[in-house]
Amino acid sequence: MDVKQKAGRARELLNNPAFVQVMDDIKNQQINRFLNSVSIDADTRENAHSIINAIKVIENYLQSSINDEKVFDKKHK
Repeated sequence: MDVKQKAGRARELLNNPAFVQVMDDIKNQQINRFLNSVSIDADTRENAHSIINAIKVIENYLQSSINDEKVFDKKHK
């Protein structure tokens, strides 16, 4: 898959209301798990933190694909 195709697919996902809603719902669920965990339940908080970080990695990867296209376009004007 070339830079343009990858960026296009990333853009489709980031502009898809259903995808954005699912990602937001998962983040909010994990935030609630974190906030509502009892003080001795470090495993729950660590798991929630890991899931939120994984979502950030996905979102950053998609945004990076879009940014790569911008750099590609500037280099190939």
